[in-house]
Amino acid sequence: MKMRTIRAKVIFLFVVIFGLTLSAFSGALYFLYARQSAQNFDLSLSNDALAIVGMVKGDTFMEQEIISGLINQPFQANFGPNRYVQVVSITGNVIIRSPNLKSVALPITSEVLALALSHHQVFETLDERTARSLVDEGRLRMVTYPVFENLVPRYLVQVAANTLTLDQNMLELRLLLFISVPLAILAAALGGLFISKKAFDPIDRIIRTAQSISAEHLDKRLEAGRVDDEVTRLSKTLNAMFDRIEEAFRLQKQFTADASHELKTPLTILLGEIEVALSNPRSSEDYVRILNSAVEEIRRITKIVDELLTLARLESGQLQMQKLPIRLDELLLDSVSKTSAYASQRNIAINFEIHDESGEESEEVIVEGDEDKLLSVFINLLDNAIKYSSDNTLIGVVLTPGKDFAHVEIVDKGIGISPEDLPHIFDRFYRADKSRSSDGAQGGTGLGLSISKYLVEAHGGTLGIESVKGKGTTVTIRLPVLRSSESAEVRTTHRLHG
Repeated sequence: MKMRTIRAKVIFLFVVIFGLTLSAFSGALYFLYARQSAQNFDLSLSNDALAIVGMVKGDTFMEQEIISGLINQPFQANFGPNRYVQVVSITGNVIIRSPNLKSVALPITSEVLALALSHHQVFETLDERTARSLVDEGRLRMVTYPVFENLVPRYLVQVAANTLTLDQNMLELRLLLFISVPLAILAAALGGLFISKKAFDPIDRIIRTAQSISAEHLDKRLEAGRVDDEVTRLSKTLNAMFDRIEEAFRLQKQFTADASHELKTPLTILLGEIEVALSNPRSSEDYVRILNSAVEEIRRITKIVDELLTLARLESGQLQMQKLPIRLDELLLDSVSKTSAYASQRNIAINFEIHDESGEESEEVIVEGDEDKLLSVFINLLDNAIKYSSDNTLIGVVLTPGKDFAHVEIVDKGIGISPEDLPHIFDRFYRADKSRSSDGAQGGTGLGLSISKYLVEAHGGTLGIESVKGKGTTVTIRLPVLRSSESAEVRTTHRLHG
């Protein structure tokens, strides 16, 4: 079955990892316990064998008889009903055995005898047939312990014991593990379900809240917790995204309303003039005047549409830029030249100068950009400076080269921008009160500054405006300059074609 939710995957992985870890731990625990128990069991057999050797060596008469192989009687020492003891000669003949062996002799094979005579105590588990002749349940574990005197083998001591208690302990441990491990895994699954529910409940609330947010209810926000955890950061991130979406919707609605208003005004004027022209017969001069007025409104509509298309292409990244190395000083001179005629109509002078940070004059500033796009930016900014300046004033254009950026300042002494209007001057269709214009005309489409800002930023630069109401406005443009080697290449090209 395919798991479709993260919660199910987390629980499954948690249970699998926990189950594998617990099973590996239980297996290791069982293995270590079984090995340690077997070692302890063998150690007890070895200790019993040593005890018997000590008893024999403590009785000189008995030892001599054992060495001589003369004794053939039950061993009187009592090591418990589960201990079976016998002493055999180095030839394998039984000399002494414990009473509980009765007529049964503990086996000794040639391999075991050879190992014992080579100074090794040998542990072995007796075959089932021999074990059943002595015990009803369990297995018999036996140690064969050699006794030497002056490096000469004298006799062998064999001690066997029933492993029933050991086997029962291991069986109980297996049953305990077989029952406890599945129960622990089940408990882990239930615990994982509970923990995942607690962990994913905030995610579920985020999902439900996010699903309830629509274009009509963009003011809803996710509840952010007080603890700075992942869920809280996710909520804050989504809330910030919703803020941006709400602002985008607001700007879109405002843009739609403003665009409709901007287009409606010239269309209404155009429709009214045409209706007036058609209402009564008129002279040719009246028709020419009406048609000229209609042409002006159509040009205004065309300009608005063109600027809207430019903005749309800029925002979508579809506006093609032909970026080439260009001289910024020549571009500024060209823009000043193209706007001087308009400025001279109101006796406004435009002063252009270049200086570096030390105040010394500089000649060439090379930037990489689209010449037509940057020219339109500077012409638009100079056109605004002229439009909102008083008659008989001076507009300054200052180019300051820098190591990484070139700074261009356009300074006018016009009526300035009020503090409440300044934060919105780059908004589409935004225009301050008509009083900003010296002639009282509305002028422009309200898109020029937005387009200029987009174009400057598309060239890797920035555009900022500072203004004081009644004192003037300063527009600052920063554009990245080319490296010195690239600039030298451009200057060489200019000299070759100059």
